[in-house]
Amino acid sequence: MTPSRFRSLLLGLFYVALASVPLSVAWFSPRWHFGLLLASEPLMALTVGILIVGLLAGWVAWPRTARRLDKLIGLHVGALFLSTVFSGDVLVSAKYFATILLYTGFGYGVQRVLRLERTEWFRALGALALGTSLLAAYALLRHASTGISYTFSYFVARPFLEHGHTNLTVVLEPLILLLNMVLLYHPRAQNQRGRFLVTILLTGVLMVVAFSYSRASYISLLAQALLLLAFSGREAGVRLLLPWAVASCLVLSAWQVINIAHPHPPTATKTNLLHELGSVSDFSSANESNAERMSRWVFSLDLFQQEPVVGVGPGTFPDRYLEFVRHDPAHPNYTPTLRRMNAHNLYLDWLAEAGALGLLSGLLLLGYLLVRQLKWVFRWEQTPAQVGFTAYLLFFLLHSFTQDFWQEPRVIVLFWLAVGLQRHYARAAMPVAPAAMGKPEPALDTHA
Repeated sequence: MTPSRFRSLLLGLFYVALASVPLSVAWFSPRWHFGLLLASEPLMALTVGILIVGLLAGWVAWPRTARRLDKLIGLHVGALFLSTVFSGDVLVSAKYFATILLYTGFGYGVQRVLRLERTEWFRALGALALGTSLLAAYALLRHASTGISYTFSYFVARPFLEHGHTNLTVVLEPLILLLNMVLLYHPRAQNQRGRFLVTILLTGVLMVVAFSYSRASYISLLAQALLLLAFSGREAGVRLLLPWAVASCLVLSAWQVINIAHPHPPTATKTNLLHELGSVSDFSSANESNAERMSRWVFSLDLFQQEPVVGVGPGTFPDRYLEFVRHDPAHPNYTPTLRRMNAHNLYLDWLAEAGALGLLSGLLLLGYLLVRQLKWVFRWEQTPAQVGFTAYLLFFLLHSFTQDFWQEPRVIVLFWLAVGLQRHYARAAMPVAPAAMGKPEPALDTHA
């Protein structure tokens, strides 16, 4: 097989797998989990496996040098591996470790080796956006036909790992950022028809967010809006005010209409949107979601004290927490649901499961990405790409204080794609050295 033919086939499989990532929930068959076990994870594993075969066969070239980011990823993976070796449940940790390798290899490894070109980046993001849009449309149709359902929101966001959880809205936040960027900067969105179409799309996505009862996402989207206003300035920010005002009115109206049409949803307690927004800061036992978060944060610190260096083992937090609440029913934030979730904090999860080594290596990795982004922002003239990537990275880091994204493929795959795309844009924006102007190829490879 020729290298060009192999690369084309691998890219096609990569696009299909990306489109399947948001859609991999168990809607179709609860018994067989169709879509969960038979779609995205096998496609990702197949893509990574074929990439490795291509590297060994010489159909694609190995990266010439190891970047600093590659070394930091290896350092963090090494810390997780060490924690897996000393885990209290090696089988659970080994499965967790394997999934981390799969998601990182698919989201970062494929685009790192293939060095995607501009059009290939757009196709990859388009495939991911297509799957995400179909998922949002499906959620809206269900809400319109059965009522606003808290349980349904969790059902659609059902994770790949049994012990993980990420709300659907976290998957939609990058799509909302993209629509905001279009409203701010795209020429076609500056005329009346373009702004109307983008506003309708924004309204539909915000409805899914509003109907999901995700308080953390409400705060995250507010932080995203403030970041955009801070970076884009008052004049550009005005372009967001009217579309967002119209979208907010339509969301509130739709909420009331659906509650009137379905006064008793089959799987949810009737509530009020404004009440949900006001409950963000309520961490009492009356607010199960927030109380459980606080409980898990405190328990994470207890686990860290048990194994401060290498942690209790990647992926073992849920079983430890279940054992804790079952043997301590007097725990003030105990709830009878016993949902198998994570620590609801990426940094505390690293601290508890991988110890000080896992937290330090993870912070070095994320810190390097943040410093690299800030250097790009302050070194060159501000561009829409700089604004978008900065807002994305900052609200990812902020939202990680209330959620653990490292085990959620629908979020972490997009994260690694954003990391690669940011480097692509940053290197393309760099001025070419005068000595390289006369060479056939520029000294800076914009595909890297």
